[in-house]
Amino acid sequence: MKVAAYVHLHRAWMPTGVGQHLIQMVQGLYERSDVELTVLAPRNQLNNSCRIPVEHPLTGIPVKSIPLDRRWLEGMWQHLNLPKADRWCGGAEWVYVPAEVYVAVRAPRLAVTVHDLHAFETDLPWSSTPEHQTLRRRWTGMFRPIIERADCILTVSQFTRRRLIELFGVNAKRIAVVGNGVDDAYFDTPSENASEPFQDTPYVVVVGGLSRRKGGDLVLKVADLLGRERPPIKVVVAGHGEAALNQQGTALPNVIRLGFMETPRLVKVLRGAIAMMFLSRYEGFGIPVLEAMAAGVPVVSSRWAALPEVVGDGGLLVDADDSAQVAATIRMLSRDAAARKELCTKGRKRAESYRWNSCVARLASALRSR
Repeated sequence: MKVAAYVHLHRAWMPTGVGQHLIQMVQGLYERSDVELTVLAPRNQLNNSCRIPVEHPLTGIPVKSIPLDRRWLEGMWQHLNLPKADRWCGGAEWVYVPAEVYVAVRAPRLAVTVHDLHAFETDLPWSSTPEHQTLRRRWTGMFRPIIERADCILTVSQFTRRRLIELFGVNAKRIAVVGNGVDDAYFDTPSENASEPFQDTPYVVVVGGLSRRKGGDLVLKVADLLGRERPPIKVVVAGHGEAALNQQGTALPNVIRLGFMETPRLVKVLRGAIAMMFLSRYEGFGIPVLEAMAAGVPVVSSRWAALPEVVGDGGLLVDADDSAQVAATIRMLSRDAAARKELCTKGRKRAESYRWNSCVARLASALRSR
């Protein structure tokens, strides 16, 4: 099966969940003996030799350069359905896109991945803001050709599959759930590197930075309650966030913001924590909860969107709006070693079922079955 993957190479630098998905799925397809894969990328994302840069996670995969700027190219695909990507596909049977981008094609079939639909939700706390309404208009233009013309729409969760059907009336037969996975590094035996300075006191980890969508305001309320403990339980935040919430976090003495962390350091920080607290208001999947489970860390998660589906019995689901309940749950885990151990065991077992090779296999199967 010949596949051309249209890839946003820039999303693999300091990758978020979408970037991780892109790297693992494209690399996984390339390594399959039954798939002949070529990457399609705008020239301005390649090096001077029109190849994927050496330091890029996908370096070494054959690539076809498209001689147009990415924004111009995708704008023409969206509004004009031109130029057809066939000229760069080398006779591919499928054009596969691991993110929400429409690619104009004539002969190949098109498979596009939808990670979440938060732009179209109307009951989120920020749904009526001008910023969100602008986002919705932009995503409406981007999604229209995907919904109308893609031969296969791929999703990372049953939740997003259900919302595609409810919001857009997409025929369920056009949708395939491929899921997300966990990097092997989270399962590996921890190294003996030196500890972080804060690891001599109890702490919880928050992954994804302090933003409203990730429940950053809720995190700070819980942090304030935990800061009154003796000794105070610290809240360690990995990732970048919104300026206003970052400033509020700085004012709390038990909040430690670390910014973006490479995987080895994040794994080490996770493994020393009481729990990973994830109070996100909307996730199409929620890779960080799986990463924590794989690392052997209890997860305290909100009940919103796809998170109950992913967490299952491997973590504790809480009412994220009830800061007292969340703080009490974390205190319980800090004091009850048996409960914590049981959660670690269940979480690790659940994470084992989310391996990237299984996701790639589901993707290959979805393409072959259509």
